[in-house]
Amino acid sequence: MRSNDDTLSLMIEHEVDDVDYGVIIKRGDKTIHRFGYKYPEDDDLVPNEERIDSCLLTDLNFDGIKEDVLFYLGSFGASGTEHFDAYVWNPNTEHYDKIEEFKDIPNPKISDKYKCILSRVYISSAENEYAKYVCTNGHLIKVAELRQYWKGNIYPERDRAVYEEHFIKANVWKRNLKLNQISDFWKPVVPF
Repeated sequence: MRSNDDTLSLMIEHEVDDVDYGVIIKRGDKTIHRFGYKYPEDDDLVPNEERIDSCLLTDLNFDGIKEDVLFYLGSFGASGTEHFDAYVWNPNTEHYDKIEEFKDIPNPKISDKYKCILSRVYISSAENEYAKYVCTNGHLIKVAELRQYWKGNIYPERDRAVYEEHFIKANVWKRNLKLNQISDFWKPVVPF
């Protein structure tokens, strides 16, 4: 059983010079990391005022270090697509590295089971797209894509959807799949 001294916690510090807020990460009562965070200067990603201080400690690159930080940027568009900024702890340099491309991933979901980051995006009432990423050397690489769509005038019910799976590195396509035929790693983001 884990003692309270090993518990990781993250605290937000307001009114810090030159940054939007300070981040303090503790293990038990001991501060192990302290750094400033500034929201991206991007007209497309305006922080959601209701959740402006939302952060999450996680193991984003699956290296066993659960001190990586996701910063909530907000939800956007009619479907409420969520975006996050990501910083990964680098034990070699002893500082945080920003994963630049993470903020462009719609609705990211970390899958510990499959050691990947999954995303989903609503395209239209008859189409959704999903993607699988792995974190390698501080960068995200898209390794697979899934397209879910409905043919003709059928009401969009899960069991009537058609799927196309694309494995990018091998450039292999699987088409006209049913829900039970898609790869298991999609299960955290595709409703079953």
